[in-house]
Amino acid sequence: MAQDRPIGPPPPVVLHHADSFFGRQSDSGEVRELRGNVHLQQGTTILRCGSALQYLETGLVILRQNVYIEQGDLHISAPTITYNPVTGIATAENGAEVRQGKRTIRARWGMYDIPRRELLFQSFVHFRDDSIDLRTDTLRYFRLTERAHARGGVYVESPLQRLAAEADTLDYQPRSGWMRFAGSVILHQRPASTTSSTDTLWLMASTATIVQSNGRSTLEASGSIALVQDTSWAARAESIRWQSSAEILSLRGTPVIWYGNAELTGDSVVVVFFSGQFHRLHCVGRSRLRLRTATDSIRTHQLRADSIFLRRQNDSLTELIAFGNARSLYCHYTSNGPEGLLRHSADRIELTFVRDSLLQARWLGSVFGEYVPESLLVKGFHEWSLPDMEWKALRPFTPRWRHRARWLP
Repeated sequence: MAQDRPIGPPPPVVLHHADSFFGRQSDSGEVRELRGNVHLQQGTTILRCGSALQYLETGLVILRQNVYIEQGDLHISAPTITYNPVTGIATAENGAEVRQGKRTIRARWGMYDIPRRELLFQSFVHFRDDSIDLRTDTLRYFRLTERAHARGGVYVESPLQRLAAEADTLDYQPRSGWMRFAGSVILHQRPASTTSSTDTLWLMASTATIVQSNGRSTLEASGSIALVQDTSWAARAESIRWQSSAEILSLRGTPVIWYGNAELTGDSVVVVFFSGQFHRLHCVGRSRLRLRTATDSIRTHQLRADSIFLRRQNDSLTELIAFGNARSLYCHYTSNGPEGLLRHSADRIELTFVRDSLLQARWLGSVFGEYVPESLLVKGFHEWSLPDMEWKALRPFTPRWRHRARWLP
């Protein structure tokens, strides 16, 4: 938030040194021309340059040749700066560089509101500190809080978090370990090791917030979310929460997950990873799972229940459990082709697997089963499909950068 301007007249501009100076008259009144190792000061603000023009009537100072402004730990350098001591605003129209500690900001145009401790940068802005490398069109920097707000197309790389991201705007608060992207967000995260078997992860959303605290990172995103981990899996949801240290991903808003030939949806889904790979998945509320068959694009194996639990180990499915009002449909095939359907219902259905092949199936509590031979499927597969299994959701694919090409080759 902008700070109020100080009350009272501004302090005078003091000339500490110049190798030479000349006085003359101009249309704007008396002008003092300073040359060689110019050193000016106003309050806590120090100004140095090779030469300067000081308009005594308005107080305006035009600083040229290796201009350098210092205020505490903030340092500004530029070819030319126009400084208004009445308002305390310094404007660099031919490029500027700002340094504060480990933070560096460069742009083709910059302005520093000294009383408010606020900086504005425009055109090919490059912001860099020990956490992120940011490029954008416009950036406002608040010196006291070290907060930065970027807009007009944002591209960020963070080596510490192994991610790259772009959005329409970014709000960055390093003291709080907080970053918020908004507007057509694309986020790309690389695996922790180049030798890891984990695929890179892509996220698309309306907004995404990353919080770093005590060495832990949490990502929250909302609005038409799409997740893609290369060819391994993909998902859609309205909101997600990713806790990187615990490797837990929570999806809400009727999420859909694609994994191989399987499609899963429900009211909410929690996925637990191990070393970046699927380990456990728990789908709660109107849970539905369908598996495309290898020989038929219309028929699918189906499972629905109040909740579905899935466990994987060593890159293979080991356990699948459906809880509460569980119903299953299995498409039966022989070497001659499709041979009908098997439909069951129970309080609980348990399936165990070895190397992704079904080893055992158990139906527990209020069991009912029926076999539908192929001859009865004359009206089509959909007539015998389980209820609410025809949801429409397209699997997302790896996106393309929109803003990155503006600044990077």
